[in-house]
Amino acid sequence: MITESLIHHCTRCHSTNIFKNGHNKSGNAQFKCKDCGRSSVLKPTVKYTETQKELIIKTYFERGSLRGMRRLFGVAPTTLTTWIKKASNPILTTLLPVICP
Repeated sequence: MITESLIHHCTRCHSTNIFKNGHNKSGNAQFKCKDCGRSSVLKPTVKYTETQKELIIKTYFERGSLRGMRRLFGVAPTTLTTWIKKASNPILTTLLPVICP
């Protein structure tokens, strides 16, 4: 008889010192790390793919409103603002500062 054992790691500190810690609202099992204290799901479901995120961000940059994005794509405004901050961060760092005489 062949048995396989899986060793799960913490998503933050990659420690193997984790234990089961109940379930979240959607019924997925949650685990807690004894080293860093993070509580998370081991295999979270991905709601939006990277191509969908790019499409939503491009639509927003084409002068779409946050409410419009919520109606069209079903994305929460806080999620969209987080994506926009991550997407526009490299643009902001490449701009030169204005020097006043």
